[in-house]
Amino acid sequence: MTVTTPPPSDAWLDDLALHPQQRASSGPIRAARRLADFVITTPGKMLAMMLVLTVAVGAIGFAQSQSMSKRQHALDVLVQTTEPMNHSAHVLLTSLSQADTVATTGFVQAGLMTPDEVKAYLASIDQAVIAASDIYEGASELTRPEDQERIQSLVRSIQRDLPLYVAFMERAKVNQRLGNPVGVSYMSEASGMMRERMITSANTLFALTQRQVAVEMVRLNAPQWVPLSGLVAALLLLAGAQWWLWRTFRRRWNKGFVAATAAMVVALAWVAGSNFISWRSGVIGFEQAAAPLRQLTDARLRAQETRTDETMALLRRQSVAESAESFESTYQGVSAALDTASDAPEVASARRALEQWSQAHGELVSTLDAGRFERAVDVLMVDSADHPSASTAYTELDANMVELIESARAEMRNYIHTSLDATRLVSTVVALLSLLAVISMWFGAQRRFREYV
Repeated sequence: MTVTTPPPSDAWLDDLALHPQQRASSGPIRAARRLADFVITTPGKMLAMMLVLTVAVGAIGFAQSQSMSKRQHALDVLVQTTEPMNHSAHVLLTSLSQADTVATTGFVQAGLMTPDEVKAYLASIDQAVIAASDIYEGASELTRPEDQERIQSLVRSIQRDLPLYVAFMERAKVNQRLGNPVGVSYMSEASGMMRERMITSANTLFALTQRQVAVEMVRLNAPQWVPLSGLVAALLLLAGAQWWLWRTFRRRWNKGFVAATAAMVVALAWVAGSNFISWRSGVIGFEQAAAPLRQLTDARLRAQETRTDETMALLRRQSVAESAESFESTYQGVSAALDTASDAPEVASARRALEQWSQAHGELVSTLDAGRFERAVDVLMVDSADHPSASTAYTELDANMVELIESARAEMRNYIHTSLDATRLVSTVVALLSLLAVISMWFGAQRRFREYV
């Protein structure tokens, strides 16, 4: 009898086909279990700690480096664009006022303006044109669109009015040469346009750009508390890691971790020192230097307005006391501004010129009140044996104030440059020290790892 053997069953293949996910997932699960088992061991804990420290120290160092790099770039923009734009606004404001003062004074005496007066008038107009173009170009570098549009709009209004002012003044000069009294009316119209529209816009420009410089200096020189706290956190992490190593291996000091800690201490000290120098120079020192600059600029403008008022009073045959800007107020403002200026030879010279102008102005008031207009012209324009004329005294005062303003601006820029110098190389040094700290940590940990190999 023949026994038939059944063919081998392959049903188990069907079972595997129905449950492939069990085999597919067993590998990752097994690897995860092995990783978890390794992490709870001493070498695993140490490796995890090293990875966390590496990421933390590297990220903190990179963030601090980037922060200092951005601050340095912003200070470069401040030095090269924002502050020069503010200076251009100052030049525009004072040049417009000076042009009006010179042009108005030229009408006091009959005939043409002297070559020096023509030269001074044209130079003031040229400086105003160049300064307006510089401001318009510099405004394109501003980060806030609303400030950019406001500044450019003010510049455009001045650029539209300036040709009209020059045209009115030229027509006034032509009528003066022809002996027509209407020339004074044209001159008054031009001067009114200058003072009510152009100088007002220029004054707003100067205030805007000055505020931008001050705000940027405070913002860019404030202490970097977040990056500094990051460096402190890195030091705390390193201290905690060394404490764990001491508790685990009973070795008090790890040379690699000590070197890493020293590198981060140097980085923290470098950044803190840079922040302190920037804060002291950029906030305290800058404000101390900017205040005299503002006061000197305001005082010079008031002096120019008062000088124009003197001339207009003579041309209109009216009392100087009726002018909008009293001489006493100008005298006090200029004197106070000179008190804030540095102890320079120009201060003494400016005070002497101010006293001479005050004396001439007093005589001018008395002659105008008495109706002695011919004598008033001499007081205003002609030097006497006893004292200089009001024109000579004012010219000397204005020249000294220009020197003092330039000196105050140079001092203010020195504080800005000091803040900029304090940020140089900081980003590179912090990045290198952070890299050194990471390398030192791994160098210090390798001996502990070898104990388990």
